[in-house]
Amino acid sequence: MITKRKSKPQMSFSKSKILPIVGLGILLFFIGISYFNNHVFLDKLIICSLILSMVYFARTLGKSNENEPNSDRKNYTDPT
Repeated sequence: MITKRKSKPQMSFSKSKILPIVGLGILLFFIGISYFNNHVFLDKLIICSLILSMVYFARTLGKSNENEPNSDRKNYTDPT
């Protein structure tokens, strides 16, 4: 019996990667508009963008650490 293999797409992006990038892009767009319109709410927008970018990078780093194998757990022996 011959079975078909499912081919994986080369460029697969999940929603968890695209949505934060789009959100930060929109936030940068509003910062640009604020800058050209007498700095309306610019201080609040910059603080918000810094907080969101830190959350985004923390999640990205957390997901990259999940993919690494943990060799300490494999070789761990219970001392008792």
